[in-house]
Amino acid sequence: MSSLLTDKVIEGLIPQTANAVYITAGNTFRSDDGVGPYIASFLSNNERIRVIDAGHTPENIIDEAVSLRPDSLIFIDAANFGGEPGEVRVIPEEAIPNVTMSTHSIPLNVIAKLIESETKAKTTFIGVQIQNIALGETITDPVKRAGDEIVRVIMDRQKE
Repeated sequence: MSSLLTDKVIEGLIPQTANAVYITAGNTFRSDDGVGPYIASFLSNNERIRVIDAGHTPENIIDEAVSLRPDSLIFIDAANFGGEPGEVRVIPEEAIPNVTMSTHSIPLNVIAKLIESETKAKTTFIGVQIQNIALGETITDPVKRAGDEIVRVIMDRQKE
């Protein structure tokens, strides 16, 4: 099956280590910003996938993430990098201060550094281009399709 995601994004979503933790972020009351929690709602149903939904306060999950002793962290969040709505990219860490990642106040790269300092985990940031982050609980179609594709890719890999 072909994917809406680039090979680079798929590679970023599928760590080559066995001890990975997916961390999603976003506010479910800000439309597309809720794509991270939307993805987490599906991944958390698979006991082979370790996922933490940080919601809009990722600073609150640092201890939980450290306690899992991951060797890979994959952050998935809504982002505004100027792409097409629903476009998914691997976001280089150095670009995060210049890319609006969701509505939380502490940048995810800061959260990642705190977790990395305790675990030595390697971090990948995956951003989903938003279309709308107005108040509301409805994720727009292109962003929802991207979220569904991310879930499919991760779940398919777990079957292998």
